[in-house]
Amino acid sequence: MYYAARSLVFTQAMRVCFAITASSLSFGAVSQDTIASESDVEVIAVYGDQGASRTATKLDLSVYETPQTITVVSRQQIDDFSLHSINDLLSYTPGVTVESVETDRTYYTARGFDVVNFQYDGLGVPFSSGLTNGQFDTAAYEQIEVIKGAAGLVTGLANPSATVNFIRKRPTKDLAAYSTLYTGSNSMRRAEGDISGSLTAGLRGRAVVALDSADSYLDRKSDDNRLLYLVGEYDLTGNTLLTLGHSANKNKVDGSMSGALPLYYTDGSPTDYDVATNTATDWAYRDVETKESFAQVRQQLSGNWSLNLMLTQTDSKMDSELFYVYGTPERGSELGLLGSAYGYTLDETQKMADVYLTGQYSLAGRQHELMLGLNYAHIDLFGQSFYDYETGYPVLGSDWGQGNTVKGVFDDTDPYSAGHKDKQIHQSAYLATRLHLTDDLTVLAGARMMSVKQGGYNYGVDASTDADETVPYIGAMYQLNSIFSVYGSYSEVFTPQSFVDAEFNALGVARGEHMELGSKVSLNDGRAIASVALFRSDLNNVGEFAGVINGVNTYNGLDYSSEGIELELIGSVTDQLNLSMGYTWLNSVEGDAGQQVRTYVPRNLLKLSGVYYPDLAPALSVGASIHWQDSVYTSPEPGITITQSSYALLDLFVRYQFSDNLSLTLNGSNITGKKYYESLYWTQAYYGAPSQWQASVTWRY
Repeated sequence: MYYAARSLVFTQAMRVCFAITASSLSFGAVSQDTIASESDVEVIAVYGDQGASRTATKLDLSVYETPQTITVVSRQQIDDFSLHSINDLLSYTPGVTVESVETDRTYYTARGFDVVNFQYDGLGVPFSSGLTNGQFDTAAYEQIEVIKGAAGLVTGLANPSATVNFIRKRPTKDLAAYSTLYTGSNSMRRAEGDISGSLTAGLRGRAVVALDSADSYLDRKSDDNRLLYLVGEYDLTGNTLLTLGHSANKNKVDGSMSGALPLYYTDGSPTDYDVATNTATDWAYRDVETKESFAQVRQQLSGNWSLNLMLTQTDSKMDSELFYVYGTPERGSELGLLGSAYGYTLDETQKMADVYLTGQYSLAGRQHELMLGLNYAHIDLFGQSFYDYETGYPVLGSDWGQGNTVKGVFDDTDPYSAGHKDKQIHQSAYLATRLHLTDDLTVLAGARMMSVKQGGYNYGVDASTDADETVPYIGAMYQLNSIFSVYGSYSEVFTPQSFVDAEFNALGVARGEHMELGSKVSLNDGRAIASVALFRSDLNNVGEFAGVINGVNTYNGLDYSSEGIELELIGSVTDQLNLSMGYTWLNSVEGDAGQQVRTYVPRNLLKLSGVYYPDLAPALSVGASIHWQDSVYTSPEPGITITQSSYALLDLFVRYQFSDNLSLTLNGSNITGKKYYESLYWTQAYYGAPSQWQASVTWRY
């Protein structure tokens, strides 16, 4: 009843907003130039993007105008440092950590909390299991935009950490193409191609293909990745733009890990294995295929108003046979570990629709912006585990790192007790306005009203839950002079959870809020932005694994908070120098009793990259990237603490432009050969890649 009343109020508010702007709306003739595709935007080799962004508000505010921190990684940065996978890309992104707990399952964090929501052109839902499976190619994306904190207006379903928005490539009006061939360490081979242009009058198309295969620095592991992306734009009328697109990403991995290496011996001392050590057997594999189809219509109305509709369907399938190694070995003999062979399949479909109206209206003698819309998502997911009951849990010998355990037979299992099924329906309405109270002061205010219904089961336990929430957003920015501004913002989010507690009761939703105060400076005629932000985030009733009761995973609902400072400088600092710098200081990440938690997240994180174009050698460009973080630790059991000391990773690249069409690039990563763990998120871990080298040749038209 309460939710129905709120829905009625919100509906009436939307009607009032439509009435306010009705006099401005018309479907009359508008110039063809009013609808802009990517073909109308000049492409400049620049780091970041200081132009309009819809990631935080859908109001086409620039990064500088948004009262929150937005980090942009441009296509140029992706190409310079050969960031072929999403994990590579986010490892490079300031303020974000990539927690690779297994070779092909990954968590991400920002500002102390997990990042659980990826969007594609502004549309997405939270990860079904809080993490990603497989590896995803970046060739289809023009850039990514990471809004730090809580993005309550565009996705109320998230943590107060960050929301990542992947901006897909779009067709260009003029013919443009490139092809790149790569070769590198561990028999790495990659071919990437992109062609775009007009097909007929009013019709433009683009095709992107990437084929990538490599062995690995890890024993017995190899990857084969393939991407196909097709997109077309058609001018239905002078005011209406239709976009259709489809992508298919296939990731096949042999020697995929389940779990990772033991971190300590029975005497409590830390282990120290060879970087190449892999617990996977020679028959283990994990194959992930993801297909995405989308349709978008943009209707330009009179004045500065537009109506936008997007439909998306994502189909993901995973098939795997894996070998999990666990236990604590004895120092010297390496005996004491057990193994478990199992198979796992996953089938997930996400269907989403989003429609919103944006434009300007007059009030009290000033022009203001308005955005309002509706969103719907339908998610169907089914996963099932299969076990080798005959072999059971074999005791492993001292040669467990050789991966020679014989594969058994995976028996059929009961889908209810050995599987999980999840059906979710998300519905939301959202509204925001940016008020220009004076020439220098703007206020951004809005709210998102959401309903989430979830039904299903999780390994024999009912996982049904419903949630209705309204999350507010308020922000303000004051322009002190032509280049310097100060701002503040507050936003809330929430995340449904399918966990149960020790009494097998549903844990319910996790609720979060985020506060940020900061300032921004526009440099070099707006081509670079420097910012500083003070933030505090709170996340309540977060499910944390507590133990297994009668074969069921149970969780405790805990409260966390984090606070800190984030500094960024991104863009063209001079005509010869592009920089991307981000430093994050987490003063604390605390539990409800004031104790330090999530100690695998670095409290100090620095990411600095840049490229220099020498005046004396205009055909040459040289760049470097440094990733430094302070020490992190995990305490797997009382009296034992495993620490990863602070470390820095150095990447370099050099490119020579032989002509307008032909270039050669050399890349090196971790060139000092630093040995480090990929993550201490779990109480197992494996080592990151040693020095890797790569050469590529690019031809452009």
